[in-house]
Amino acid sequence: MTDAYAPAQVIESVASLTADRLAHFERLQIVTPMITADGPRYRMLDIRRITLLCELTDDFEVNEDALVIIMSLLDQLHGAQGRLDQVMQAIGAEPSEIKERLLQRLQGDGTAP
Repeated sequence: MTDAYAPAQVIESVASLTADRLAHFERLQIVTPMITADGPRYRMLDIRRITLLCELTDDFEVNEDALVIIMSLLDQLHGAQGRLDQVMQAIGAEPSEIKERLLQRLQGDGTAP
């Protein structure tokens, strides 16, 4: 299976998506295709995002200003989750005494830093 989809493939896979609607999402800068030698291509993550955009506008009648804000907040949340994953990996690489001290702090044992 490919991980880069042409606009026509995306439109075919998302029920209420049209070429005009896809272009509108791009103009709002809430969907950005990869530019390749074969033209614009979308990742599976983009297709999921486009599906969510269509659902928000069709099912919940979210206007475009709110849509931009919602997607910005989702992007920020996704970024924070990525940073948290990095912190957890860094903590996991530390010696057990440091992990224990961090756990105590996180549990709020009342000891001063």
